[in-house]
Amino acid sequence: QTCRAVNIPVIGMGGIQTAEDALEFIMAGAAAVAVGTANFRNPYAMPEIIGGLEKYMEENGIRDLKEIRGIVS
Repeated sequence: QTCRAVNIPVIGMGGIQTAEDALEFIMAGAAAVAVGTANFRNPYAMPEIIGGLEKYMEENGIRDLKEIRGIVS
C-alpha cells in the first residue's frame, strides 16, 4: 500500500534472511531490500539470497525483477 501511495522508491527491510523473504518484499512493491541481521548470523547470507533470486528468475523466465515488482500489491 505504501508503494502505491508515495511516488518514491521504497526499500523493504526487516526480517529478510532468504531469497523467499526478499521476493515477498519485491512482489509487494519494494524497489530494493536491505539485509541486516542475517549477515551477522550467516556470513554467506547475501550470496545465498542473490543466488536464490537468480535461480527463481531463471526458473520462471524473469529477466528483470521489475517484471514482478508490485504484482501482489
